[in-house]
Amino acid sequence: MLSNNYTNRLFGRTRGRSKKKINLKNYYEAVDKYKLQNYDEKLDYILDIGTGYGETSIFLARKFSDKVVISCEKYIDGNITLLKNIEKNKIQNIRLYNGNVYDVLESSNEKYFRLVWIFFPDPWPKNRHAKRRLITCDFLIKLHKILKENSEIYIATDSIIYIRFILSSIYNCKDYFLWLNQYEMNLHIKDYFDIETKYYKKAINSQRKPSLFILRKL
Repeated sequence: MLSNNYTNRLFGRTRGRSKKKINLKNYYEAVDKYKLQNYDEKLDYILDIGTGYGETSIFLARKFSDKVVISCEKYIDGNITLLKNIEKNKIQNIRLYNGNVYDVLESSNEKYFRLVWIFFPDPWPKNRHAKRRLITCDFLIKLHKILKENSEIYIATDSIIYIRFILSSIYNCKDYFLWLNQYEMNLHIKDYFDIETKYYKKAINSQRKPSLFILRKL
């Protein structure tokens, strides 16, 4: 069972700019309905980190119907949208965690995860905020510990600054992961998956092509 005993702080908003009131009691009751209670060693899990409005979690749940998707997101407005789409589409294999991803990583000493998706993490482009970026070598090593053999990590970003930061993190973790698409001509998401999230569309509208990095556990 996931708890709230993490020590690594995450930055960013939990609510959008909308002034629409939310009944938090009802919200947390709805989240609890889809909360992961215990891991099942017979199942494979997918960790979807920073799911925004939940488009990636819905995509993964449909693509991998035999696996359980854990959608980890503290953004309340996004989770509400995800909950509505889960109910609307009658999806059975998504579990929500409304909190810190480090809590998920520290909740298990076993290797339950077959796949990790991290689409459009906040790039924190200002130098003074660089320490807030999620993708670091230390973070990748933490993921390595909870992944099954030959499992993969997919990281997407449209930030040039973050791309450079990710490349440095991958290099520093070269003993832990193989960068599968390192020598391919294209790193664009659409070369691999037909999915368009809100942040993907925002990038395209701003004439930025999101890049996708694929890592495999060694």
